[in-house]
Amino acid sequence: MSKTKKSPNTGKGKKALIRNISILFLSIVLLVSGVGCVYADQMLGRINFVPLEDTPSKVETAPIFQEGTTSGDTSAEAGVLGGLYHDDAITNILVMGVDDYQPNDPGRSDSMMLVSVDSRHKKLKLTSFMRDMYVAIPGHGSQRLNVAYSTGGPQLSVSTIEANFGTDIDRFVLIDYASFSKIVDKLGGVTMTITSGEAKLINQNSGDPRRNLTAGTFLLSGKQALYYSRIRAIGDDFERTERQRKVFSSIVEKFKTASIGTINQALYDILPLVTTNMTKNEVLNMAANALTYLNYPVSQNRIPANNEYTSQRIMMGGSPADVLVPDLDKCEKNVADFIFENDLPSKTYQGN
Repeated sequence: MSKTKKSPNTGKGKKALIRNISILFLSIVLLVSGVGCVYADQMLGRINFVPLEDTPSKVETAPIFQEGTTSGDTSAEAGVLGGLYHDDAITNILVMGVDDYQPNDPGRSDSMMLVSVDSRHKKLKLTSFMRDMYVAIPGHGSQRLNVAYSTGGPQLSVSTIEANFGTDIDRFVLIDYASFSKIVDKLGGVTMTITSGEAKLINQNSGDPRRNLTAGTFLLSGKQALYYSRIRAIGDDFERTERQRKVFSSIVEKFKTASIGTINQALYDILPLVTTNMTKNEVLNMAANALTYLNYPVSQNRIPANNEYTSQRIMMGGSPADVLVPDLDKCEKNVADFIFENDLPSKTYQGN
């Protein structure tokens, strides 16, 4: 029973971390939009853009942020496209956080967060996909969901989620955890109030050579802030996600109070740490509407939900592994109901 409860929460805090990073990405492109078109183009040129022709999935033919659908127009069509739920007024962006990895090892998508910019219902919706779900990876048999990234990169991750959960994904954004540390450092650190227990763990495990933290308020480096956000030894996942919200709030405050020069320099350094298959025009279009999007109420979801999986031990690679086996019918319905609400045609679910 303990394993059943523990499994869906493993990495839950990391999902919240990449959720925060995804919102930070929206904030970044908003700032870019305010520094002038020519300079914005130069800054956007620093993002690692993956050409759409190099992303062999349905996203190639799914234009996003079309005129008339990004500012609240609800006349766009909602329905089923290519067997996947789709709504022209909702843009689904898969934000992936890649865990630490060795040279020549692409790593695995430790966090997978679908950010739905919903101009129909005027909401920002965040759906976490648990990395330990045992699913079919197109062309590669069944494995944990996060193996899709190490096998075929972000494109295969997108295809795997689409194939198993029935919702159209328009684009992806990729950020590794090392980049999070760099983002914090480029902003000059974040000011946090920490306990003696948290200070001790950060001193021992963050990798920062400065080990002088005690209980109190300190300016944390990127490594210190990242480890603080991922502390597991104190409290539960609720406390861990609270730490992450505090870090994110501190980052937001840094942006609010920073000078234009500081912001521009931070963007110059940060943007190369972001990889996406959005086009420059799509990012600029998002930037033009980012203030609206960031003021949308945020709602959250997790796949699978508590009653949508079973915990099993199976053999993978010659060794036993604990996985979550999702009820795909229930999960697909969950995703569709959460993202598209009542605006899709009815569909019969085998699990009902």
